[in-house]
Amino acid sequence: MAAGISIASLFLPIAAVVIIVAAAFAVYKAIYKRRINKRLAEGREADIKPMMSPFKFIIVTLLGAVGGMILIWLIIIIVFSARMNSQKKDMAVYPSLSFYRDEMLEDSLFAGYKFGDEIKGYNRVSKQFGDVKLEVYIIKNSYDMFPTVLVASDYVGDKETVTFCEGVKYSFYSEKWGNDVCPDSLTAIDVGGYKGEFTLEHNVYYTDDAEKLINEPPDESYRLDFKIHESGSISCPQLGFTVDSWD
Repeated sequence: MAAGISIASLFLPIAAVVIIVAAAFAVYKAIYKRRINKRLAEGREADIKPMMSPFKFIIVTLLGAVGGMILIWLIIIIVFSARMNSQKKDMAVYPSLSFYRDEMLEDSLFAGYKFGDEIKGYNRVSKQFGDVKLEVYIIKNSYDMFPTVLVASDYVGDKETVTFCEGVKYSFYSEKWGNDVCPDSLTAIDVGGYKGEFTLEHNVYYTDDAEKLINEPPDESYRLDFKIHESGSISCPQLGFTVDSWD
């Protein structure tokens, strides 16, 4: 694949230069032929401006085409590099997911957490969708070392096999975690310096089949739409709150 891309990247500019030179020479040849015919028809009295020789014309056109392709290539590289740098900079502040459970939870700042516990420094909002209970924690103040949003989930229905899949979506990107039901676990969303909207999707599957989890739609799906305002406040219409986390 890499070799194919390399060959194509070399072939296309060369082909473009050849086409440009060939088209320019065809026009030159037509004009040159017409002037010769005019000279033959009118003799030495014909008012004809001198033209450069075919060889010189090809050399000049070839150099001009190559120079133009190099200029276009440099412009493309500069624009692409600028966009990549901008994208990398943006990605650094886009929301990201972390999942704490079992020993990971014990070794984290949230050691000892049990479903529904209060977490110091966070506002807690409880929400139930059918047989799924969610505990959503929103940070009270902005600290880079703490996640902005924490979500704990539990299933209280009668299905024997249940799998939760949680994901965060924003603009052009999405990130997803899949896990068995673990009510004392925490999904952490770190928004960094991101300002804007993102969605937490909580999907429920009544199976643990990996293929079905990937290829089939969830049996139940819930979403929480968050918005980080320029002022730093956080809002979520499904939870009915706005928290000014930067006060």
